[in-house]
Amino acid sequence: MEKQPELTEELGPKARLQAELTKLESQKRDLWVLLVFMGSVLLFGALSFLTPDSIWQHNELVLRISPQVLFIIMMIVVVFTLYMTRRDAETRRLRLLNIQQTLASQSDQSASMIDSLTNVFSRSFLRDLLEGEISRAERNKRPLGVIMSDLDDFKQVNDRFGHLMGDYVLAQMAGILKTCVRGSDFVVRYGGDEFLVILSETDEPGAEIVKGRVHQKVAEWNRNNRIGDFTMGLSLGLYMHFPGQSAEQLVAAADARMYADKETGRRKAPIEGKAPATTR
Repeated sequence: MEKQPELTEELGPKARLQAELTKLESQKRDLWVLLVFMGSVLLFGALSFLTPDSIWQHNELVLRISPQVLFIIMMIVVVFTLYMTRRDAETRRLRLLNIQQTLASQSDQSASMIDSLTNVFSRSFLRDLLEGEISRAERNKRPLGVIMSDLDDFKQVNDRFGHLMGDYVLAQMAGILKTCVRGSDFVVRYGGDEFLVILSETDEPGAEIVKGRVHQKVAEWNRNNRIGDFTMGLSLGLYMHFPGQSAEQLVAAADARMYADKETGRRKAPIEGKAPATTR
């Protein structure tokens, strides 16, 4: 029974909605059993109090009810049942509407967090994400690094090979960035062909290792997935956060480092086939 929530989450919003409906149906049955029992007890008690002679005689239970009284009792039961049915239906409708709105909101929020093309976090989620990481780094006095990444001469890919190939290259580069970081790090599509990598609890030597790892992976990709005579390259701008620096300042500093790397044409790829010796 404890694994049911996980199974529901894996099956998606429809399964979650069905689970909620099943739960409501179970609650409805329990409610009606309780109401019938309480109604029977109250009815018997009322008759015993109002017409004791017709109920109890010589310690024996005897029911003697006139047709008029029986009709009134039946009408009360019918009216009460209709009232409870209507109220229960309205309650179920409002609960179902609330569940649908909640699921729709969660679905929209999840969709806005992930870039559909590259399957990394979208820029709309960046501010909250980065501010949270900055707050955690300053509170725990831990290092925080960011790397701004930009595809070199990406316009040539679109112009020479078409936008479908451009989309493919973007998705491939995003995948490379994801394989070069830990599960606790984040890759965000900043815009166009730019990606921001957030390295939580990572000092500068560790961040430099990530940069070298990215260059090596890109070099391997070029050997195995060469697009004509075009060689894909990434410009990477690393910047380490310091206390008091805002998210905007941190991104701007990393962006400036990236453009400086692009302008000078620096490529710090490690020797082919040789991975960095140090790991984070």
